[in-house]
Amino acid sequence: MLIVNIKNKNALYNFVFIEKYIAGLKLLGHEVKSIKNNNANLNNSFCKILNKEIFLFNLYIKQLSNLKKSRKILLLLKKKEILKISEAVNKFSLNIIPENIFLNKKGLIKLVIHLAKSKNKYDKRELLKKKEILKIY
Repeated sequence: MLIVNIKNKNALYNFVFIEKYIAGLKLLGHEVKSIKNNNANLNNSFCKILNKEIFLFNLYIKQLSNLKKSRKILLLLKKKEILKISEAVNKFSLNIIPENIFLNKKGLIKLVIHLAKSKNKYDKRELLKKKEILKIY
């Protein structure tokens, strides 16, 4: 059984997560193979709403020829979820941040996205201080 564990490591540091959604990805064959081999990177990736569809940008997938390629990837969500997300993004100026990619029980590749609000500098500093205190004790 394959274990796919591709995470966006900067997401928790830079954003406060508000609401969670699980979306499917519309991928090509070689992209599926690369993701199942954990040859992808979610760092610096983001989601955007274009024409009532949500796309994932800057997902780096290692190709078979050892070149990295990024393209916009369609996220598969229900219409109600897309409308709810787009309303929240427009009304409260939230961001859509991808957190991690995993395989579900059926073997399909899924992406966890969050509606998130960006942290300020002082919030990040407080988080680092708390981590340092926990390391000492």
